[in-house]
Amino acid sequence: MITPNFTITQDFKFITIIIKTPYIKVSDVELYCEGPDFSFYVKPYYLRLHFPGNLVDDDRVNASYDISSGEMNIKIPKETPGEEFSDLDLLTKLLAPKSVKKVPEKPLIEIIDDNNDENNNQENDNELEELFGKEDDRQKSYKNNNDFLIRELNNDVNNEVNDVNDVNDVNVNDVNDNKPLIQELFDGKINDDKEAKRLYKLLEEADAYNWELPQQIPNEKELLPIAKYGFNKLYSGYFMHIQETCNEIIDITDPERSTPESRRQDRINAENSKFDPDHYIADFMCAEEIKNLIKSKNVWWKRSSDLNFTEEENTIMRNLTNKQYLIENVGSIYYGLIDLLFAYSYNYRVFEGENTVESPWMIGKISPTISCLEQFNSIEETMKALYRRSLAYPWYRNYKLAKKCQEDVYDLLKLGKRAILKVLLELKDLFDHHDIYYVYSKIWLDDYCIWCQTKAR
Repeated sequence: MITPNFTITQDFKFITIIIKTPYIKVSDVELYCEGPDFSFYVKPYYLRLHFPGNLVDDDRVNASYDISSGEMNIKIPKETPGEEFSDLDLLTKLLAPKSVKKVPEKPLIEIIDDNNDENNNQENDNELEELFGKEDDRQKSYKNNNDFLIRELNNDVNNEVNDVNDVNDVNVNDVNDNKPLIQELFDGKINDDKEAKRLYKLLEEADAYNWELPQQIPNEKELLPIAKYGFNKLYSGYFMHIQETCNEIIDITDPERSTPESRRQDRINAENSKFDPDHYIADFMCAEEIKNLIKSKNVWWKRSSDLNFTEEENTIMRNLTNKQYLIENVGSIYYGLIDLLFAYSYNYRVFEGENTVESPWMIGKISPTISCLEQFNSIEETMKALYRRSLAYPWYRNYKLAKKCQEDVYDLLKLGKRAILKVLLELKDLFDHHDIYYVYSKIWLDDYCIWCQTKAR
């Protein structure tokens, strides 16, 4: 099935859904609407949406099809006229999520009453004594009845055993003779039965075969667990053949066998070895071009930019699968977001708003989240790593330029989730079209784009 292109608008009473479905047979269209759920199907298109408010399926529902443009226009009334449906431009959020089990918000173990009042304790003790007193009486009665039944059953069994012994005249001592409990039935027929001879030969061969397997102690690397990295530590195995891919971004020696501590140490060592004092001094002394970059205004600085999504951005959001996340460390997710916004701001300012063939490398190299699979625990760690890398790797290495990029990140955060989502979608599109670095879209940017629409505050 193909998810069609669609846009959504609203007015006081209706939700209007415009779906791009060229070359269809209108008589085959199937519509379904109940509460917040809406679905549309006509071969080969299928669309299912989950709105933030309820819709009504009644006589006011209207659908029309424009053959020239290939667009289906569907108007559905709101259950509550005047209700404002939020985030209708966040298309991934509207796509119906997969069914997942909800995690209880309350703790699995909860203290119902933590009152130390002596009266309450005394009442509880009295209730327990009364309860267990009744239970003891039941058990005594049950035990007396059981004792009587056991005595009767033993008498019956003894009588039956005596009767059997009398009839068959069986000596109990004869039971404990030296006969084996398991006896081979074909021992006496070996010479006459060819099949028995063959089986006996197979048993002899099996008994003589050495069934032990060779054993070898694994080396230390094989005992290490497989590393987890990426968004919320959901991924592994993406860097199995890193040496063969010519990946110039990654700074980790062995990503698949690394730990958070080893990745951080690899990052610090790489930054220390890469930093060039002469380069830094040269950019400090001859900074005319850098000063012009610092003075330039980006599209975000007025905080009144057009935050409507383009058709290309809508297409990217439609192709994302809505997921539900159980975030282990929410703080590290937000620190990683700041990391990505800083690297984007540096690239934007240096190339004056235009992406180049060097942009994926520059963004990935400045971002420790991408280049070192880092996950930070504080804003101080995040900013320190970003400043270090911006002064060690790119062409322009200037402290004031890095500080200006930090101010750009501040402007983006003040604009809210739509501005941040536009940045993430641009980064995703940039990495998606690179033949090597597309892997970072899979482990970071796809999930960040989904999370920013659905869960980010």
